[in-house]
Amino acid sequence: MGFQFQSISSVGDHLSSELGFSQTEIGALIGFFIFPGIILAFPSGWLGRWVKDKLLVAAGLLFLFVGGLIVLLSDDFVSMGIGRTISGLGFVLATVYFTKMAIDWFQGRELSTALGILIVSFPGGVALSQLTHPPIAVNFSWQWAIFTTSIFCLIAAFAIAMLYQTSGEKTPENRVKPQESNLTKQEWIGTSVAAWSWSFYNAGYLIFLSFSVRALEEAGLASSHAANTAGLASLLVMIAILSGAILSDKFKISRSVILLSSAVGTLSLLSIPLGYLPVVSCLLFGLIGMASGGIIIALSGQSMAPQRRAYGMGVYQTWFFMISAPAPLVGGWLYDITGTALAAMSFGALLFLMSAIFYFTFLKIKSSTQYT
Repeated sequence: MGFQFQSISSVGDHLSSELGFSQTEIGALIGFFIFPGIILAFPSGWLGRWVKDKLLVAAGLLFLFVGGLIVLLSDDFVSMGIGRTISGLGFVLATVYFTKMAIDWFQGRELSTALGILIVSFPGGVALSQLTHPPIAVNFSWQWAIFTTSIFCLIAAFAIAMLYQTSGEKTPENRVKPQESNLTKQEWIGTSVAAWSWSFYNAGYLIFLSFSVRALEEAGLASSHAANTAGLASLLVMIAILSGAILSDKFKISRSVILLSSAVGTLSLLSIPLGYLPVVSCLLFGLIGMASGGIIIALSGQSMAPQRRAYGMGVYQTWFFMISAPAPLVGGWLYDITGTALAAMSFGALLFLMSAIFYFTFLKIKSSTQYT
């Protein structure tokens, strides 16, 4: 999913030069991948009562495949937007139920580590896009770059449909209870606050993905050097998320990891466009600033009872899409009106700081609430 999400940003220069797209339009195309979740994440949580999780994930991956095909066959903003929106439909289903399946398997065990492993696949795909799509676009075409994302989604859809087994099938003693379609008042509050922390974290990351290369270029780096630096930072994100999750589970230092990563991430986003050691700042964002991902998403497993998890994840992901989807569009608008990446990256720094604030707000709420 990260591979396809980042593809538009990775070939953005070609969309501008060949199709005449503005930065606002490119930001909108990035956002279209996420916008469907604003409407569909909540009702998708109900589908888990009637359809198997793995079939919903497989369907989501097929939507991603079809949406990618439409994008590569398009040469105007509207058609490309339709394709990205269809991909976004798939992203909703896959995101909601990938997370639910991981929580079903690892609730009560090393959940931060398990979810950390799950979510590093997204920055891993992003890094792969940043490193491979620009040269593919230069040497072949931007359409071929987009095609590579679609074929991987098709392969993944068949793999999930044929190979995945639920936690109940593997371990009957841990079989998930029948799903209910409601949350208690306390669960609504806890789930919402947990989702806000995760959403602002991701919104800040989306700003980094969308504008870090331009910020590095403004700081004096050549385009190829800037792209390689941003790609390396995305690879470091994978190490950061896993390391942060493992340290949190093993040594119970989640609060310290959150404080350190949030401070480094916020300052790094500000430092890159200002030219203060931009390469170092970019790499520190990936290596330390993003370390809190597995810890933050693990709050979702603590905010609702197991028998309400499908419905609750619909609520959780609705907030995620509502907050993160507009971020690239707002960032693109700030870039267009100011003519610099500084405004967009400053906006990302604010989003990243808000994530930490809501994380600690959730801990305060959780200390007086028990979900059963």
